[in-house]
Amino acid sequence: MALLTLRPRKKAVDGADGAPGGSIPYGFVITAAWAWRLVVISVVLYVLVAGFARLSTILVPIVIALIIAAPMEHLVTRMEKHRIPRSAGSAIVILSFTLIVLGLMAAAGGTIVAGFADLRVQAVAGFDQFLTWLVNGPIHINQATIDNLQQNLTDLLQKNWKGIFNGALSITGTVGSVFAGAVIAIFSLFFFLRDGRMMWLWGLGHTAGTNAERIDNAGTAAFGTLGRYARTSAFVAFIDALGIGVGAWILGLPLALPIAIVVFLFSFIPMFGATISGAIAIAVALVDGGWKEALWMLIIVLLVQQIEGSLLYPFLFGKAASIHPMVILLSVSIGTLLAGFVGAVISVPLVSFVTTFISKMNNPDAPAPGEEVDEPATAPAPA
Repeated sequence: MALLTLRPRKKAVDGADGAPGGSIPYGFVITAAWAWRLVVISVVLYVLVAGFARLSTILVPIVIALIIAAPMEHLVTRMEKHRIPRSAGSAIVILSFTLIVLGLMAAAGGTIVAGFADLRVQAVAGFDQFLTWLVNGPIHINQATIDNLQQNLTDLLQKNWKGIFNGALSITGTVGSVFAGAVIAIFSLFFFLRDGRMMWLWGLGHTAGTNAERIDNAGTAAFGTLGRYARTSAFVAFIDALGIGVGAWILGLPLALPIAIVVFLFSFIPMFGATISGAIAIAVALVDGGWKEALWMLIIVLLVQQIEGSLLYPFLFGKAASIHPMVILLSVSIGTLLAGFVGAVISVPLVSFVTTFISKMNNPDAPAPGEEVDEPATAPAPA
């Protein structure tokens, strides 16, 4: 006679508020447990984002200083090995960086002043030619219609001159905020370069407790990833600026140097920056020399971006930071909403930092992106 084997019943889950055990389906209990945790996480994230947005005038310069300090810290360390104090080394690095930035701004400003007058005349002539094409071309728009549009635009500007004036005043306030942010960033950069390791260890000593060593390893790896990402981004941006700038110079564009600087800055925005800066270069070529020069500029931009996208970006960024394109897209979008252009620039480096930190916390033995791994020593073969 065959014996019947009875399967053990699943452990009953006690219901909420004194309900009998097993009266609430197990799936509902799990869903509720996840739901309140997700609510708590969402509230915490909202508070963090709202706090960052409110204190962005102070926090953004500090984050920028941290990103700049990551690839430059090794320069101060090398100077310290040559008996140059860290304070002096930090000051030398910051002074050199500031002089380079100011020199590029001065050169670009002089080029803009020299070429803007001719570009303005060519832009006006090109706009008049476009209006003539609208009237005499295949579209055949009535001249009276164009005159009415111009008059309406003039009336609109005259009626809203107060808003334009207030906008100019807000720009003045923005310039003041940028200056204040630059001062905060410079001082923060100095202290990060001079005392960054000491500040990090001090924070660990007061917060980490028994996990200090593990957090220290994860933070060091994340900071190394941040440095590699910043150096790689600067190199790729330089290649883009060099290629498009030289192409604009060969075409004889009056603003070749400012175009190169704009390309360099926008190249720090993943996925979108190269497209925006390339469109600016093509627009300048169109205004300056017509559609033929614009077509040549388009070919140059596509060639440079193809080299970047097919060779530099996968090879270099694959080592510097392993981030999925969807994560990059969301990071840039959220950063732009929170802090505009600056947020778009610093969002992906911050994500790479956080990703590496969490990965090293979960698996301390796993190598960070771009981190050199020591090969295990092999025992010598027996004689």
